[in-house]
Amino acid sequence: MNKRVAVVYPSSISWVTRCMDGVRQYAREAGGWHILSSPPAFRGVGGSLSLKEMRGWKGDGIIALIDDRRELRTAAGIGIPVVNLGSGLPGSFGVPRVSVNHFKAGQMAADHLLARGLSHLSFFGWKDVWYSDQRSLGFAGRAAEAGVKCGTFLRNPNTEIAKYWTRRIAEPAEWLATLPRPCGVFAVHDYMAQLLMEACQEAQLRIPDDIALIGMDDDASICEHSVPTLTSVSRNSERVGREAAALLDRMMQGSSSLSADLLVDPDGVVARQSTNKLYCSDAVVQSALDYMRAHLASQFNIECIAEHAMVSKRTLEMRFRECLQSSPHDFLTKLRVQHAQALMQLPQRRTIEQIASESGFGTAPAFYAAFQRITGKTPWRYRKEIQKIAGFPPRDGIIPALIKKSSDVA
Repeated sequence: MNKRVAVVYPSSISWVTRCMDGVRQYAREAGGWHILSSPPAFRGVGGSLSLKEMRGWKGDGIIALIDDRRELRTAAGIGIPVVNLGSGLPGSFGVPRVSVNHFKAGQMAADHLLARGLSHLSFFGWKDVWYSDQRSLGFAGRAAEAGVKCGTFLRNPNTEIAKYWTRRIAEPAEWLATLPRPCGVFAVHDYMAQLLMEACQEAQLRIPDDIALIGMDDDASICEHSVPTLTSVSRNSERVGREAAALLDRMMQGSSSLSADLLVDPDGVVARQSTNKLYCSDAVVQSALDYMRAHLASQFNIECIAEHAMVSKRTLEMRFRECLQSSPHDFLTKLRVQHAQALMQLPQRRTIEQIASESGFGTAPAFYAAFQRITGKTPWRYRKEIQKIAGFPPRDGIIPALIKKSSDVA
């Protein structure tokens, strides 16, 4: 007999739609599921579907995005298993919850910015919203571990919606103008990062030269169409959906629900133009770093870099040792490996040979050796770990397609 499952969610939010993809993947594999999903006009013009309206529905289970205490009370008393995808509130009030690990997402954002040589970080998020608090804590904690000061600027989501767009931009622009430069800023959502891009224009700040900007959700409609394109933490939404469906399935079979949140790790940072810079106070080293970043896919030697920076090779070596505690050659190799890691997380499927070539390595064996020396793992093992985090089955010989989309709701 089919299990009747309702998925009550705002379909206009792309990361939730990706969760739905994970739910459907699980349902196909499990078999015997009939899924009722929310209409496109969820809580909008033309109709809605809320948990309260599901009372009396003769189904077996519900997956819902609930960030309202009254709806959580409804879920607790509805009489059938319910799994919550929302994370705006600090507790689940007895309703099992599956969510991305927001704290770890903050750590990933900080790691990405710190790896670019930034010594000033700041967080832009929501006041009194649990997932924003968690992202901020992870971000600031990682900064503190690195000995880097971290500022915070929080907005009230309840009053923000009533403001005109120009006012929404004006106050962040004033804040951005007070930050030390360069500064790495983590915006709680891609939507908020897009707002900061406009605020940077208002404050006459350059991205990424003055402000290195990273968002979260990897919403392609924002990240790929912003100018510059936006770096973002990908939240592994399909995996969240699969885990939610698996938990609901166990509950429908009589297993007890979780006593704590089930947290799914984000599947990495998708690097784009808004953080595509390395930062150094030494003008010679900065010039060399800019050259390296711009030509990673090409093969060149240290003499080419020194010529571009208009210094001798020996001077370049000395400046790198002083500023970065590394030789130019070792630093370049590390950059190439980091670029290869980023390629492994992009939607396009690539062979190891293609990744080696696009990262500027002359041969696949040279790539293998450098990758293992710097990461402690072979490219094959690293690829397997990416697939495991994303919840995809292994694919030998190619990098898995990790397509992530999202929005400004957690």
